[in-house]
Amino acid sequence: MKKIIVCLGFLCGIVVAQLHAQKVMRVYNSEGTVATYSVSNIDSLNFSANMINMLLYANGANTNYAVASIDSIVFGDAPSVDSSAIYVYYEGDTAKVVHYITSTNFVVSVSGANVTITNTAGLANLQYYLSGTTSDGSFTLESDSKFDLILNGVSITSKTTIPIKLTKKKDRNIIIANGTSNVLTDNTANNGKAVINTKGATCIKGGGTLVVNANKKNGISSDYDITIESGTITVNNTANASKGIKADGNIYIKGGDITVNPSGSLTLEAVGSGYDPSYCAAIAADSNINISGGKITITIPSENYAGRGIKADGNISISDGTISIVSNSNGGTYVDTTGTTDSYKSSCIKADGTITFLGGEITLRTTGTGGKCVTADSFIYIGTADNNAEHLILNMTTTGAKFYVSGSGRNEDYSNPKALKAKGNLYVYGGNINISTAQDGGEGLESKDTVFIKGGTIEMETYDDAINGTNHIQIEGGTIYGYSSNNDAIDANGTMTITGGLIIAAGQTSPECSFDCDNNTFKITGGILVGIGGSPSTPTSNVCTQRSLIYGGINSGTALQIVNSANTELLTFKVPTIRN
Repeated sequence: MKKIIVCLGFLCGIVVAQLHAQKVMRVYNSEGTVATYSVSNIDSLNFSANMINMLLYANGANTNYAVASIDSIVFGDAPSVDSSAIYVYYEGDTAKVVHYITSTNFVVSVSGANVTITNTAGLANLQYYLSGTTSDGSFTLESDSKFDLILNGVSITSKTTIPIKLTKKKDRNIIIANGTSNVLTDNTANNGKAVINTKGATCIKGGGTLVVNANKKNGISSDYDITIESGTITVNNTANASKGIKADGNIYIKGGDITVNPSGSLTLEAVGSGYDPSYCAAIAADSNINISGGKITITIPSENYAGRGIKADGNISISDGTISIVSNSNGGTYVDTTGTTDSYKSSCIKADGTITFLGGEITLRTTGTGGKCVTADSFIYIGTADNNAEHLILNMTTTGAKFYVSGSGRNEDYSNPKALKAKGNLYVYGGNINISTAQDGGEGLESKDTVFIKGGTIEMETYDDAINGTNHIQIEGGTIYGYSSNNDAIDANGTMTITGGLIIAAGQTSPECSFDCDNNTFKITGGILVGIGGSPSTPTSNVCTQRSLIYGGINSGTALQIVNSANTELLTFKVPTIRN
């Protein structure tokens, strides 16, 4: 059993107390911090001769306390419950920390309402509870072990630093306590890159609400992965080139009600012979984004030029959830690093890799110039060979105009509004797809390589081509209605093959048409096709195995019926209005 020696000077004596091993001593200082020591680990406690310092020798180390900073020393029983909990209370311009951890490798520092905790004691699964309100404070945690951070009704505004900073690459949970409201706000003068900046893999969950107001840069940022499982989360990021939710690794959204309002804009950094643009986005990952549930609402205002809704440097996969993205963002031109005139434009969903839609209800709308609902630098899959996206609803609308980029005459280059554009192949295996475009250049489904349609229900009313494939279009199944008010309904700049499906294609008068593959091979071996408008490409007879009929002279609004030899109805179709 250890002995406690307290030299109080004015008592001119030594008090020796025999205390039970389960006792603890807690030191409360003027900043509200609590240091806790197990009595059995304390060798001595002495005051200096001038009564300025208190010297505590415990756990084999000396700790020097300024007497003026000590409010009280309390002895009590070691807690049997919540021994792993640390409570941080914010009260205006001060903060108080309460805990029962006795390790000298657990260090708490408080300056005003700025709290810093360092845990290098190997203590895993500690829980840090934040509550109260401060107009200028922060919470910084450096932990060498996994932990939980519980937002328990806290409001932190930070004027010069990051409201919450979680260092070291250890797994951690951020829990939004059930029934609580939490608000975190930074300042344009802060020294960090996010309101919540976390180094390790971070899981966000809980039944409360969290509002993040990001004025300097990002809202919620991780140097690794971010997973969101639950909670009602709103992020307002107002800085140029900022991201609402940003991961240097992957982002996994499994649940929750997430609203992001990215109201910053792009920045142009001078590089080489021109500029390198950085964009303001709602949700962005340096690797991949996987969405399997939850509700996501994103609104991009018009002042956010070329704003992005969901952006991944890698791939994007959406298998479930409700997603609504409205972009009012406009596009424009700039000179790139090589000195060439280029364009920037907004996208609701954009991936530098592949985009896969498997399920969920997704509504995308762009109103700004050159706006695009979905763009991928690689392939786009709507369903897969193993998953026909039966429960997918994909609604895409563009109402913005195209804008001039460069060139003249036949070489003029415009940035056009698009519903869905893949630089690689586009594969449609299923799903319910609804597309509307309103102005010149507005196309529906576009691939700069090949379009494969194998299933699904697709309804399109577009200004420009409803379906466009640069090299090839192949339709093997599905129900497709494509109406173009000013161009071709289905346009292959290369070849076209149809082996199945029900396809109604309504284009415009010559030189536009319903099915257009120029003078390239047009192969039909199955399916039901109805094409209206202009002069369609003639099926290539030596490769077709199914008969087709090209018939002229039918007026708009006229009903067309095809019957067999027994006068049984095979098809009845009313010709829609086409442009004169």
